[in-house]
Amino acid sequence: MESRTSRLTYAAAQTARVAFYGAHYIAARVIAREAFAAVDLPPHPIPSIGQMLRAMRTLFAQDWRNVEAGLYPMPLDLMDEMRRAAASIRFLSDIPRVAARQKRRGHSDVKEKGDGLPRYFRQNFHFQTDGYLSEDSARLYDFQVEALFGGTADAMRRRAYVPIARYLEGKNTNRTTLLDVGCGTGRFLRFVKSLQPKLKAVALDLSEPYLERARHNLKREKGVKFVSAPAENMPLEDTSIDAAISIYLFHELPPKIRASVAREIGRVLKPGGIFVLADSIQYGDVPAFDGLIDVFPTLLHEPYYSSFAKCDLDSVFGAAGLTRIQTDIAYMTKVSVFRREGPRKSTRGRGKGTRE
Repeated sequence: MESRTSRLTYAAAQTARVAFYGAHYIAARVIAREAFAAVDLPPHPIPSIGQMLRAMRTLFAQDWRNVEAGLYPMPLDLMDEMRRAAASIRFLSDIPRVAARQKRRGHSDVKEKGDGLPRYFRQNFHFQTDGYLSEDSARLYDFQVEALFGGTADAMRRRAYVPIARYLEGKNTNRTTLLDVGCGTGRFLRFVKSLQPKLKAVALDLSEPYLERARHNLKREKGVKFVSAPAENMPLEDTSIDAAISIYLFHELPPKIRASVAREIGRVLKPGGIFVLADSIQYGDVPAFDGLIDVFPTLLHEPYYSSFAKCDLDSVFGAAGLTRIQTDIAYMTKVSVFRREGPRKSTRGRGKGTRE
């Protein structure tokens, strides 16, 4: 009886989230309808609502099985949901600005900001206000992602924790370090630390406002270092990291930078360590969704997304000494697990320039 009640509670909570964030996505589409209407007919068909709802149900069914297996508790934090829901007004008030930017293809509004940051980073990804370069953007980001994916983003992220949990089984977490490459606001790392409080962690990001938001979100957690640096040039020692994770970063990197980041991950990982890549599905992963992959980069300004959708991940990470050992499809996210093979000679020395 208790299991049935818990399952119903979980289903009700996720249904409410999908309804809430889905309504915000619909609102965004209505306000930005001209931008949506201007998108060229994609080579592949757009999935039906029925196909997407079935894929959502599959995502939530596996999420619930992970809860039942004890991998993580039932995701029902009412206070957290209420705090995030408070961003609704900011999200809705920002939609007209995003829509205007979409209409005029204004993706370089922040080009002159962020002195010292690489050019590929100084643009309005998703046409979002301030790109990744302001406190306002950092405060709104998690809500925007959840609205974009219709209330499924957290469930997709949780799937990235599963291989981390398996890897940590039997290990002394006091002596184990997890690196979050492109940690953003620290939402995923906070989830991990809530389950593995003794685990050491390194939160690395190129955006100071987002890293500051991560500091705020992780302020109650111990053993977390915050590193302000590009992922392609990490100020971390060789073979100093046991496991690494990156969520929704690689599709926003130019191909050459993508390869450089892979090499850096291979450099800092210990032999036998794992890297978990949670990012967009690619062409052919879910054939029914290939039409979404067609339209996404133009609709929401993702200049490097098309190349990522066709990228040979095994080749990119293989060149960095990483071998794929597992793949998991979680709705619109693919979770790929790579293992660092034997000793690998460093290409250059590193210091300990971390920022706490």
